[in-house]
Amino acid sequence: MRYLVISDTHGYKNHLNRITEKEKDIKNIIFLGDGLNDILAFRASHPDYNIIAVAGNCDINSAVPAKEIITVNGYKILICHGDGYYVKMGLLPLRKACMDMKIDIVLFGHTHRQYYEYYDGIYTFNPGSVMPSANPFSCYGILDLSNPKPLFYHREI
Repeated sequence: MRYLVISDTHGYKNHLNRITEKEKDIKNIIFLGDGLNDILAFRASHPDYNIIAVAGNCDINSAVPAKEIITVNGYKILICHGDGYYVKMGLLPLRKACMDMKIDIVLFGHTHRQYYEYYDGIYTFNPGSVMPSANPFSCYGILDLSNPKPLFYHREI
């Protein structure tokens, strides 16, 4: 199973269409917050997509939860925006929470920076931001769980 991992659209709805046109064979999206209106509008016009979304710090008054835990192919996955774990200050609180919850994979956004690490049995992945001013380029990620070990890819839009 493969997932598009998208975060921090901040109103750049057209970039969601660009991503899904580029990755036509992937119909699963994990959205990591800060642009819930963007992903909800996309969901309304693209009912063939399976979308899991969490709220970010800019998604004010949202009924969408700030984190989700799912299990796919035996991997326990924490999906969060990251602000609740102070990821802009470092990853220690996020790692501690993952160890306490026995998480295998954590997906987070908030920093607008791409990140990948396998450390102490936990895969940690940030796809970066769809918003073009956040990086030299707009970016997203792919999580591939169809192999014996999870694979993570960073992509430019």
